[in-house]
Amino acid sequence: MKILLITPPLLQPNTPYAATPLLLAWLNAQGHDAVQSDLSLQFLLKLFSRDGILKVSEALGIPMDAAEPYLESIELVMAFLQNRNPDAVFRILERGELPEGENLARAYEMEEQLQWNFRGLDLIDRARYLASLYLDDIADVAAALDPNFGFSRYAEKLATSLPDFGPLRRELEEGDSIFFDWLEELTDFELEKHFPEMVAITVPFPGCLLGALIIARRIKQQNPEIQVTLGGGYINTELRELKDPAIFDYVDSITLDSGFIPLKHLAEGREPVRTFKRKNGAVIFQSVETEEVKHADLPPPDFQGLELDDYFGVFESLNPVTRLWSDERWNKLVLAHGCCWSRCAFCDTSIDYICRYDPADPQTICDWIEVVMDQTEFNGFHFVDEALPPDLLDGLCDEIRRRGLNIEWWGNIRYEKRFSPVLIRKMAEAGCIAVTGGLETGCDRTLDLMRKGIRMEHAERVLTDLANNGILTHAYLMYGFPTQTEAETFQALEKVRDLFDRDVLHSAFWHRFALTAHSDMSQAPERYSLTVLPPVESAFARNEISFDTPFDHDPDEIGRILDRATYNYMLGLGLDRPARTWIADS
Repeated sequence: MKILLITPPLLQPNTPYAATPLLLAWLNAQGHDAVQSDLSLQFLLKLFSRDGILKVSEALGIPMDAAEPYLESIELVMAFLQNRNPDAVFRILERGELPEGENLARAYEMEEQLQWNFRGLDLIDRARYLASLYLDDIADVAAALDPNFGFSRYAEKLATSLPDFGPLRRELEEGDSIFFDWLEELTDFELEKHFPEMVAITVPFPGCLLGALIIARRIKQQNPEIQVTLGGGYINTELRELKDPAIFDYVDSITLDSGFIPLKHLAEGREPVRTFKRKNGAVIFQSVETEEVKHADLPPPDFQGLELDDYFGVFESLNPVTRLWSDERWNKLVLAHGCCWSRCAFCDTSIDYICRYDPADPQTICDWIEVVMDQTEFNGFHFVDEALPPDLLDGLCDEIRRRGLNIEWWGNIRYEKRFSPVLIRKMAEAGCIAVTGGLETGCDRTLDLMRKGIRMEHAERVLTDLANNGILTHAYLMYGFPTQTEAETFQALEKVRDLFDRDVLHSAFWHRFALTAHSDMSQAPERYSLTVLPPVESAFARNEISFDTPFDHDPDEIGRILDRATYNYMLGLGLDRPARTWIADS
């Protein structure tokens, strides 16, 4: 069967999302004719072009003399960010060559105020930073055409925990912007190019759902005989209890969890596996018993059909770690399905992508690495696992060094004591440049309560060893966790300040605690002093659960303080101030 795999808008434009290259390789190995297209990238390429800027300007009534500086500079900037015109660095660095919108002007103002030469960036990185803010200015103007638009997400708030399909349907049927038109044009092009019998659209995040449905609707308008199916991370978390049949006006099926076997069965007309469909006006869930594909038995990702030279990085933050998500081209690779820990009380531990741990072996992973490097001609890898297992990394680092592979890589770990000094040294020697990981509440009492499986003493040692070996570190942090006190929150902030001050933590971000339907905490809320509030009747999306819990502080206000302090820490500012002094600035 001819199968078209699509990544919908909007995602970061620096590198292909991991799903379609994996599915493409698998389906073709099963004898199907699979192709892939990244419509998220193609959509942004339309926006960041002379024609795109001209159409946005016309739609907003922007005078040509205001639009002309962008029309004259956009091709230069895009070629530079796509690494096609490195000589453009000197023009971009010449102030006045690029028109200054709010973001770019603010950056120059901050540089003048702090006199830090953009934190000592070299010429190329400084130009990438300025060029990225120039694109931000264009995106901000374009958002005036459609309030749902964001640079790396589309209608994210609309899709999150949406109890019924009605708002999405209204947006689909009543929405009217050039963004819809562009996406439909792109969809038409792919249909005419490939003539697929089935289209599978991955929906990894809420900010991809509306784009996916615009694509699906257009496919059905052009050829109702084409099977359209949805899958991906958003589907797997938000739509597990789907009852609203309205979405099936746009798609034929929705699959849960790992997509390999469900897509194979759909393509071959076999009994469905983990698949929602509509029958007689109602949603039905069908699933026959079947074995999962072992991770080690998968072929390496296949990037055929993706125009890799068209991807472009955006460097909007001066922080060296946070830029990794959006800048440079990374080959995304999964070393193990699921999480090697899978016990955190706040996590979706009941869902397959967490609870079913299935690693490949180091030899297989290195085989994949070699194939992917040969195919993409890039030696940078982002290992996108939930948490990279220490034991697997130990063997992988040995195999990388044995084969003499010259790669750079980064990924998510757990700051646990199994990351020994010896292992961390191996990681650095094998090409590790950065890690991310959860310090969460930064307090042993609450870490024990959430069954995180780390202690701050050990985490601090791991961070120190990583930094001493030249590996950048990022911490995910959490506030508003049930029973967390104000004193414990500032204790955590003080620890974060100290880690930044000692240069063993290089980036951090605070998330507000959210109770999800698939976590252990939602099943036993009384253990955490939680009162689950009466649920909103939901026939469509359900994930985040409303709750009540007592605090000795205002989490909203504390969150603003944490964000402000940590933003300054990442700029190297305020490290000489005790954590509590940020209260006075709130």
